[in-house]
Amino acid sequence: MIALIGSAVLVTAVATFMANTGGGSPASPAGSVIYGQGSSGLGPIHNLPGPNAAGQSQVFYISGTVSGLYPGSSSTLNLSVQNPLGSPMTINTITIVAGSPLGCPSSNLVVAVTPPWTLNNTYTIHLSLSVPANSTVAGPAVPVSLAAGATDACSGANFPLVYGGTASG
Repeated sequence: MIALIGSAVLVTAVATFMANTGGGSPASPAGSVIYGQGSSGLGPIHNLPGPNAAGQSQVFYISGTVSGLYPGSSSTLNLSVQNPLGSPMTINTITIVAGSPLGCPSSNLVVAVTPPWTLNNTYTIHLSLSVPANSTVAGPAVPVSLAAGATDACSGANFPLVYGGTASG
């Protein structure tokens, strides 16, 4: 049984790689741009120092969980977004990319959309999600599956997921 467990990880300001890969650069929203990142991988994510577009160090947290995947099965990655700031924000993009556990390429983990999107590539969700000050809200539910042809090495594997995103506020 595959288990992916997300935990929010604080990262300051510039998450350029996650915000600008895959689906292209997001359009700059009105107001300040705030970056967020999270991970389901074990161990810390190194903070990326730097100011946002407004010259402030602001963050938000992204987390998500999915479990019960086995070759040929489908499940849902339920994301949530936490705003630790004292003012509301609107999440404009969330990005997801998976790393490969030993012996199981992340190309076996697929976002079940049309056409399917393998998570060895960055998957970008464009949305307008309002998050009140000092609050956590449910984010998008992402349908995921494990390829039917995945090898035995994928049984019980934990795919490290990395989340990124942009917001205005």
